[in-house]
Amino acid sequence: MAQATPDQVDALLLFFCGALVMLAALGLAFFAGGMAGRARAARSFRFVLVGAAVVVVLAVFGGYGLIAGPPLIPHLVGRPDVGLASVAGVDPAASSPYPAARAGYLIAVLVLCTGIVGVAIASRVTLRAWILFSVLWLPLVVLPVAYGVFSLDDGWAVGGLGVVDFGGALVVVAAGGSSVGVLMACGRSEHLPPHPSRPALVAIGGAFLWVGWLGLIVGSEGSLDAYAPLMAMGAFLSSATGVLMWMLVDAVLLRRPTLVSALCGAFAGLVAATAASGALTLGWSMLVGALSSLACATMVDLVARARFGPALTLCVVTIVGGLVGLLFPGLFATGSGMVDSGNFDLFIAQGIAGMAVLLYSATVSLLLALALRYTVGLTRVRYRAVRGIDEKRPDGTDRAVPSVPAEPNRESAG
Repeated sequence: MAQATPDQVDALLLFFCGALVMLAALGLAFFAGGMAGRARAARSFRFVLVGAAVVVVLAVFGGYGLIAGPPLIPHLVGRPDVGLASVAGVDPAASSPYPAARAGYLIAVLVLCTGIVGVAIASRVTLRAWILFSVLWLPLVVLPVAYGVFSLDDGWAVGGLGVVDFGGALVVVAAGGSSVGVLMACGRSEHLPPHPSRPALVAIGGAFLWVGWLGLIVGSEGSLDAYAPLMAMGAFLSSATGVLMWMLVDAVLLRRPTLVSALCGAFAGLVAATAASGALTLGWSMLVGALSSLACATMVDLVARARFGPALTLCVVTIVGGLVGLLFPGLFATGSGMVDSGNFDLFIAQGIAGMAVLLYSATVSLLLALALRYTVGLTRVRYRAVRGIDEKRPDGTDRAVPSVPAEPNRESAG
């Protein structure tokens, strides 16, 4: 038997990490959807699958080249690669498997980011609107951001501003900002889910998400070298300190740490470790996980009063955790961080990139959602025209149901 070449070993790593990233996307559906009941989890799972199908089809029809191909518009977008011709090769048996493995990994990252948006808005929009939105949203929002991160030589973020983003935290922030934009177009909903949560689904989804996100971090290295095990250990430590910090915050504020607290803390730590995963020592990994979990737990408690529903928790963790992870190397990176060098350049670049992606993704997604709302329809719920009239309680209990919005919505129900 012939000995495996380094390219084959690295390709195997990328294939495995890509499969884990896909698992994380499916785990999101059970984790976030399970907080509101079995029916919500099933609908979230369907949105993730449909979003994944849209991503794969668009990637094959040229979308992959827009994030990894030679420049079409310098620093912004690459040249379309129809049929993945640049990675398939004329003779696959004689070519290296590494380009195809990297393409599969990057497509899986796009599926994960699409899944974040799909899970966040699954309970609010129709399936038809979700398909149309994802088809428009991917080329307008995700692909330019992904090109800035994954095109190391020409991308506007890594190659232009010199941003440190190993795992694609900017793409995760774009997904969170897009979710907020769509939820704003949908309007408010009741804060508490109308159906009881399913702890088993939440636990299964959280476990899938935890393991799958490790694949995202380790796969960002692109090869099985001396840094890959350190990145895995750093991600473990970051998620562990995130668990402890979030449960501590819940113990102080609510006096009842829960399973959701632990899983949200682990998720917040992993999101924060994504940006600088290739440059964090074990001690810094613990610190960034604790800071991210503290910031996310505090913001979740604050934004809960906005009454946009449980999906807002997922948005807060992806946005706040991603921004904390981006700003952290700007402060503590060896040699170029503000604390070590006294130079603000890297910190400013990290902040500009993160806030620009957040504002751009939220604005474009809001405009796309509003366009769909006034054309084909967006939301699933047919609202009443008169404010203050409570909806009928389906379970016959005396629990108060929040009143409906003031403005009528004549959109067809999904």
